[in-house]
Amino acid sequence: MKKISIIIPVYNTSRYISRCVLSLVRQSLGADALEIILINDASTDNSLEYLYAWEKEYPDSICVINLEENVKQGRARNIALQYATGEYIAYLDSDDWLVPDALKLLYDKAVETGAEITAYLSKDVSVEEQEQKGDAIILENAIDSGMEDEYLIIKDVGDRIRLFFGGMSQRGCWDKLYRRDFVAAHDFRYTEGIFDEESLFTIPALMHVKKYYLMNKYLHRYSDNPMGTVSNLSQKYEHLHDNEITWMQVYEVLKRDGFLKREPELTEALFVHNYFNRSLMNADAAGLRYDPEGIRSLQDKIHSLYPHYAKNPILINMRSFPYMEKLLEMNVDADNIDVFYTILVEWESIVGNEV
Repeated sequence: MKKISIIIPVYNTSRYISRCVLSLVRQSLGADALEIILINDASTDNSLEYLYAWEKEYPDSICVINLEENVKQGRARNIALQYATGEYIAYLDSDDWLVPDALKLLYDKAVETGAEITAYLSKDVSVEEQEQKGDAIILENAIDSGMEDEYLIIKDVGDRIRLFFGGMSQRGCWDKLYRRDFVAAHDFRYTEGIFDEESLFTIPALMHVKKYYLMNKYLHRYSDNPMGTVSNLSQKYEHLHDNEITWMQVYEVLKRDGFLKREPELTEALFVHNYFNRSLMNADAAGLRYDPEGIRSLQDKIHSLYPHYAKNPILINMRSFPYMEKLLEMNVDADNIDVFYTILVEWESIVGNEV
């Protein structure tokens, strides 16, 4: 059995994919310990040629899956997950990369602690820095954050609140190593057909995890790629509501798994913050705005599912809660929408690691 399966969706990243794969086959853990699953999501450039070339060079470590129809990252990851056989699973975007010792550090710590999830830190790298350093950039070592690693054995809801609201976890899937039997036992899946797909996998995983280790080292490099998944305005508008779709699916999964009853305050706080806050913030980050009708729709959903959210102690203890409450209760129209977004900007500036 391979030690780690790394799942990499690929769509039109021929410019970057070799750097990504090279960072994996040169891992100090050894290429023979890895199962690198490259799933081509119907690329229209020559990405597939690069993938087959890498598979030919490392036939015992690399598996290429070619999809004839573009299904987006969520479904691509779900398909690839069915092929994974390693002890652990990691995800990587095809324009990102890992430092040389990343997988050995993570694997050794995961085995030592028995953690179902071993998380790590990511460092953004600008296009200018990437061009200046070239492929040699993948040889740079891990950067220590200056903070001690944290190992959390979750015994009660207080521990899980710390996991979500104490700066120990992020919503992304690619900054974590998952034990495969843990993933299989709970059948974690990504939202399909949209771009904001990761929370459906990561939030239930973080709700189920019992042993969580945070390695406070920058092992992952995130390519600040302006031509990433959603790069043009029409696509951005098309996917404006993706976060809402994903979080309604998260809600149903947490309900199915009994968390709404077992940990009602935590699940309420997670939903209110992420459904309302993140929908607005994601749009704002993309240079878009919800119109008054769209804002009222977000408000109505929160009020219908959680009419007493303002009494939630987790939300109340958040420094940003006064802004959240003001936005949730504001009667937005064309005359005051600029005021709404002014408050939103103030709110974003203090949210920090509250989720």
